Amino acid sequence: MKIQRQSRYLLGWISGVTLTGILGMRFFLGLSWVDSIFYTATTVSTVGYGAPPGVDDSDKLFLAILIAASLGTVGYAIGIVSQNFFTMHIRASLGKGHDRRIKRMDNHWIICGLGRYGRQVAAMLRHEEVPFSVIESKEEVVVEARDQGYLMVQGDASEEDALLNAGVERAKGLIVTLDSDAQTVYVALTARALNRDIHIVARASDTKSVSVLTKAGVNRVVNPVIAGSASLVRASLKPSVADLLDLVVMSRKLDLDFSTVTVEKGSSLAGKTLMELDFRNAYDVTVLAILGADDAPVYNPTGGQTIRGGDKIMVFGERHRIASLREALGKLAT
Repeated sequence: MKIQRQSRYLLGWISGVTLTGILGMRFFLGLSWVDSIFYTATTVSTVGYGAPPGVDDSDKLFLAILIAASLGTVGYAIGIVSQNFFTMHIRASLGKGHDRRIKRMDNHWIICGLGRYGRQVAAMLRHEEVPFSVIESKEEVVVEARDQGYLMVQGDASEEDALLNAGVERAKGLIVTLDSDAQTVYVALTARALNRDIHIVARASDTKSVSVLTKAGVNRVVNPVIAGSASLVRASLKPSVADLLDLVVMSRKLDLDFSTVTVEKGSSLAGKTLMELDFRNAYDVTVLAILGADDAPVYNPTGGQTIRGGDKIMVFGERHRIASLREALGKLAT
């Protein structure tokens, strides 16, 4: 941490000046050890009791250098203390502001852990303009992330207090990027107990942990090794598909997305065919698949495919078009 580094540097500088003064007065001015320590202490502390007796011009030159070094050290110390005081005061104020902003958040996401994967997740959520808070245990990481504008909660993500401070009871989802699968299990269990409807996505370091995490309440488990391998195979065997996915997921210029919209049971849309609904002309989105509650998914459905209440429709299109479709479906639900 910056403050700790500055403190160590300042302590080392003071020790160096003091030791130089003591040794110089003992061997250069010929004073006793007691007098050397005394006059060095009065000089470094800028108290001053006058020059030692019997000093000549060369001795005065040494004392002048020691006084200058002492004044510089004191000035530097005052500057560091003042800077750290104001920095801590500002950060404390920002932290309180962040706490208030988190308390006002609703339907947001929570990232647990801001390591390698957590930072990438945070950057992508910020790019997507998705509201989120972050739980991180390391103070230096929390301070750095707050300076970058992230809403941070310092603490252990497996503890109720940290999750509550991050707004878990109002959150839409939880993304766990911790290195320890065992700790991820505790996070999932605690979060599920606090919010039974929260959607939990977790990283699994070991493929053997996938089933355990699923039983702990994780909705979707991602293993970086498997996901990375799948991306390599897709890029090798199906480069066009890989290019399309990269274009949609990674592009900062195109406003495209894959998403699912739900037709609620009792909706006026239930019982109609895709041709009758005509999503393409009405909302300018393409229907890729229909995910029924009981049946196997229907990919690339025809116009004669009937929509039932509870079906999830996977669509592709511009984000604002998908948002309009989702809003319309919500209004049509009875």
